[in-house]
Amino acid sequence: MNRIKNAEQRTHKNEGKTSLFQRIRLPIRIKITIPYLLLAILIAVGAAFLLTNIVFDTVEERFRNQLGEVGQVATELMVAEEERLLEVFRLLSNSTGIPDALLQHNPDLLRTLSIGIIINEQIDAVEFLDTDANLVLSLRHQSGSTVEDYAFTTGGGGDVFSEWDFVEKVIHNQVDQLGDKYSGYVQAEWGNIFYISGPVYGSDGEIAGVILVGSALENLTNTIHEKALGQITFYDFEGRPVSSSFYTSPPTISQDMAVNVIENQDQSISKIRELDGQREFSVLNITYTEVLAAWEIRGDVDIGILGAALQNNFFVNPSPMTRIQVIILIGISFFLVILVGIYLANIITKPLLGLVTASKAVAGGNLNVQLDLSTNDEINTLAESFREMIANLKQSHNDLLHAYDSALLGWSKALELRDKETEGHTQRVSEMTVNLARQLGYAEGEIEHIRRGAILHDIGKMGIPDKILHKPGPLDEEEWKIMKKHPSFAYLMLKDIAFLEPALDIPRYHHEHWDGSGYPEGLSGEEIPRTARIFSVIDAWDALTTDRPYRSALSHEEALKIIEEETGKQYDPIIVDEFKLMQKK
Repeated sequence: MNRIKNAEQRTHKNEGKTSLFQRIRLPIRIKITIPYLLLAILIAVGAAFLLTNIVFDTVEERFRNQLGEVGQVATELMVAEEERLLEVFRLLSNSTGIPDALLQHNPDLLRTLSIGIIINEQIDAVEFLDTDANLVLSLRHQSGSTVEDYAFTTGGGGDVFSEWDFVEKVIHNQVDQLGDKYSGYVQAEWGNIFYISGPVYGSDGEIAGVILVGSALENLTNTIHEKALGQITFYDFEGRPVSSSFYTSPPTISQDMAVNVIENQDQSISKIRELDGQREFSVLNITYTEVLAAWEIRGDVDIGILGAALQNNFFVNPSPMTRIQVIILIGISFFLVILVGIYLANIITKPLLGLVTASKAVAGGNLNVQLDLSTNDEINTLAESFREMIANLKQSHNDLLHAYDSALLGWSKALELRDKETEGHTQRVSEMTVNLARQLGYAEGEIEHIRRGAILHDIGKMGIPDKILHKPGPLDEEEWKIMKKHPSFAYLMLKDIAFLEPALDIPRYHHEHWDGSGYPEGLSGEEIPRTARIFSVIDAWDALTTDRPYRSALSHEEALKIIEEETGKQYDPIIVDEFKLMQKK
């Protein structure tokens, strides 16, 4: 019998799953897979087109174009380095205090004023000379050390610097069509340096000295090598390598080729196919082709030969046109991917965002959230389950609230049965307190806590002995002390019930007076919670307008007069004014 029952349950469960999956007409996997599959096909077609162009493009043509481009880039980078050094020279020469420090031969002040600029611009060497080409201060970066590690030298060197043509022109105040600054390359004892030199003028317009800003040729070679993506070599006029990015210096250029490069310097790169400025050689058993051009400085002055080389197996590097095609294709592909991604994200995430928003609302306690999703995939099933979950939670929440409220009313009824004086009192004051709270602008969520507080306002009397609670005559002093403890008893009874925590102010403080003469804590004015101040007026009104064993009920006018007399003493004046408005409605 049990086996039959279990089989029936499994069958029913499987039928439910079948029905569930039948409602999923288009799964999310299909929604994502199909568009990206189409996009992948498109990219594959484009890649095939690109590859075809590369294969059929002339290998030698691509290599020559690439080699020529490397040489051109190397030449442009050399110009850019010269411009960079000129800019640093201008920063130094125009810095406040440097001309005066040069005139005063003050190396310490020069160092202080210039070191920040030099480190920031990562200059390899700076020389400060006086008007006789004597060294005032040199700052030279230590190779292989940190960026701020510079060696400082002062004094001497006049014979060395005065022999340099580009320094001598500055000292003699020579000016050409480009101005008063000159460039040059030197092989000094501190290294092979490419310098920019220029005058520094004092406030009187006279030359205060000379500044040389230089880059170590080794560093310059490596920098151009990294940016041009080719091997770079600087040669002197005899074709001897001066500095190279090769691990082993390349062979010397023949005298005839060196002369030919200088004489035909305008064609060396632009007409590379004529092979006038091109040679092949091997370094470490690797064959290179090198394009040669004049090494020019400011004013088109030749100071040597610049070589840019590539390995002969560097054939697959695409031509400029191919690179443009690659860039365009990649750009289009990315654009399409972005569009498809946005489209898919909107389709997929819109219902999910609705679920997220609804779940956050439910987590925040809002069980009235509406979830309106109409999809044809698994999200629809999830939404249906979510709606069912919310409905169940709401029903459970309402059942729980009903149970809580029933328990509270039961407590209140038990108190009324014990204290015959208060029969019907709880329901009346609860309704009036809720009405006055609504008039004062309390939200419905707060109203519910106020209503519960009003229901439980005298629950503390459960802790008062019967002989005091039922005493027919007036209470003596000791009995009053015990009776005044019932607000504290209420707090002790209810404080550990988290559900009732927002409702505790009325049971605990409804006997506090505006002037501080109340109990149990003697609070006054705004110290008394507002809900307790509201209830104290309602509680007094009900006590005055209902029959009690010791007196008959007062008329509304008489009761209102008594409350007005106690306004500012026992009651909050603003609450009394609002209560009177409620009575007129």
